[in-house]
Amino acid sequence: MEDSMEFVVNLMDVSVKPGDWAQQREDEGWHVLSVADHFYTDHRPFPHVWVAATAIASATSRVKVTTSFVNNLLRSPVEVAQAALLLHKVSSGRFELGVGAGWAEGEVTDAGMKYPVPRDRAGMYIEAIQIVRSLLTEGTCSFNGNYYQVDTKNLGPLGNHPPLLIGSVGGPRTVREVTPFLDRVEIKASSASTRGGRLDMEVLADVTDSHLLSMIEKVRNIRSDIELGMFVLCNAGTDDFTKGIEAKMGGGLYSRFFGSPEKVADGLGWLADQGISRAQLSPFDDTSLDRLAPLLL
Repeated sequence: MEDSMEFVVNLMDVSVKPGDWAQQREDEGWHVLSVADHFYTDHRPFPHVWVAATAIASATSRVKVTTSFVNNLLRSPVEVAQAALLLHKVSSGRFELGVGAGWAEGEVTDAGMKYPVPRDRAGMYIEAIQIVRSLLTEGTCSFNGNYYQVDTKNLGPLGNHPPLLIGSVGGPRTVREVTPFLDRVEIKASSASTRGGRLDMEVLADVTDSHLLSMIEKVRNIRSDIELGMFVLCNAGTDDFTKGIEAKMGGGLYSRFFGSPEKVADGLGWLADQGISRAQLSPFDDTSLDRLAPLLL
C-alpha cells in the first residue's frame, strides 16, 4: 500500500512540542504531517494552527506539511493565503494548504463569533476558496461576493510553484463549486455526522460505501484528473473501547476503519482501490498510529 497511498497524521495534542512530535513522525516514515484548526472541541484543546505548522516545517526536512483544515469560520482568507505563502518558503516547498468550511459550533460561538446557517457557511467557504486561490498564485485579489469584499494588492512571498490548495468537501454544493479551484479534493464522507456542530456516532454508522462512491463519481465528473483524499475517523486495536465503536458502526462504510490493525489496514487498502490516494487518519486513540505504522509504511 506504501506505493499507492499517502497517509496523513494530525497533531492534536497541546502537551507535546510540535517540533519534537514532527521529528518522531518523520523518522517513523509518515508521508504528511498535519495540524487541525480548532480552539478546542468537546474532548480537548488544540495547538494553534500557524504556530504548530511553522514549528513542524522548521523541525523536518523531508515530510510534507499541511493543515487539515484551516477553519474558514475563524480566519480571513487573506490571512490564510499570507500564512500559506510564508510557510511554503519556510518548508522549502513542502507545505500544502488545506482549507475547510468549519463545523464545530461551540468553539465559534464561545469565542463571540456568529455560527452561520449551513447555506451561508457553505457560501462563505466557496467564496473564500476563490480568494485564496487567486492570492496563492497572483498575490492579488479583487473580489466582490455576497460574503467577502476583498481588494488585496500585494501579498507574498510568491514563488514559481505556489503551495497546493486542498479543500474539504462534503455536500453536493461544495463538491460542485469548490472542486474547480483545488489541486486536491479531500472527501469528507462523514460530513453529515458533524452537521449539528459535534460528532454524531449514530449518523456516522449510517454512512454507506455507496455514499462515498457517489461522492467520488461527482468529483470525477467535474475534474477527472484531480487527486482525491479522504478524512478517515478510525481506531486500530482489540481493546474494549475500539470493539465498542466497531459494533456501533454495524456494516457501514466506517466499520472498515474500526477494529484490529489488520482490519483497518485492509479498509484503507479498499479506499486505495477506489482511487483515494491520500488518507488523513484521525484515530480516537493516538496509539492506533503505532499499531498501524508497520502495516502501512
